[in-house]
Order: sequence, then structure tokens, then C-alpha cells
Amino acid sequence: MINKFILISAILLLGIASVAGTFYVRENVVKAYKIPAASMEPTLLVGDHILVDRSKASRAPRRGDLIVFKYPEDPTKDFVKRVVAVAGDTVELKDKILLINGKAVNEPYIVHKEKETIPATENPRDTLPLLKIAADSYFVMGDNRDRSYDSRFWGTVPKDKIKGTVKSIYWSWDSANGAVRWDRFGKTVQ
Repeated sequence: MINKFILISAILLLGIASVAGTFYVRENVVKAYKIPAASMEPTLLVGDHILVDRSKASRAPRRGDLIVFKYPEDPTKDFVKRVVAVAGDTVELKDKILLINGKAVNEPYIVHKEKETIPATENPRDTLPLLKIAADSYFVMGDNRDRSYDSRFWGTVPKDKIKGTVKSIYWSWDSANGAVRWDRFGKTVQ
């Protein structure tokens, strides 16, 4: 009778530990997100499901990292963008060309879907005056530059709003064609 009680107690404890461990991992180490919009194309497509590293180390991203963060204008929403400038950097945009610390940045991952350039007096999409990034802040932009609502419009992302760094795509669904994008499974995001 005692052995049966010990066995049942051990199984229950293992079950509780498993659930607690799963919850801890999900909330503090790795979390899954779905991409609902086209602002990160071609790097992330609508229908991609990504894994995000939520460890403390991933919340201090470097230039080029893709991050998930609480959207500054509505913290109930999460956004995914690319870090283009970090604390202490200067950022500037001249006719769609990104300058970090006064130098043009080679960005092979971006696309411009519109040929025309919008004047700075109308919109900051294509031309942005020099801005110095404050401590514990990040300037982020979408890879689909002409169709991304990002730091050009609402400012920097504070470090405490970062949820993690995007690591890989674990699933991708093309709803327009009703098909799985098999070639995107397990793809590391850069």
C-alpha cells in the first residue's frame, strides 16, 4: 500500500514538474508566433510560424537581429522587425538609403516595392533626418521597406519592451494557394 502511494505521488510530482517546466520554457526560453502581415517580406512571409528565443541574452539584440517586441503604440500587440541601429548609433535615411553612423548599410534582405520616393515633408518613409539612438533603445525597420510601419513613424523600441530574438521558422502556410511551404521548415532566420 505504501509503495503504491509513493509511486502515485512520484507520478503526480513528475506530471506537475513537466507542466511547470513546459510553462517556464514557453514563457521564458522559447515561444512560437505567427506572422500575420507582409512588413518583413521576403525574410518572413505571411503564414510563417516562428520560434523566438526569450532568454535574457536574446533581449539585448545586435544590429541585423529580428526581434519580437511590444508595439509602442499598443502594448497588447506584438510586432516583428529588424534591428538596424542600437544605443549610441546615429541613423539617417536619404532617398531610401539607410545610413548608420554616417555610412550606407548593405542590406541584401530588403525590398522596395515602390519606385517613387516620398518627400520628407510628407512622410518619413524614404527620408529621415539624423537621429541618435538613446541608451537601452533600438531603431527597427521592416525588410519590406515601402510597406512597413516601424521606427521611422513611431520611434525607437525600449529594451524592456523586447520579448526575444527570432531564431527559425518551424511551419509555414500559404493561405493564397492553400498549401504548406515545405522549403521554409526549419529555416534559420537571418
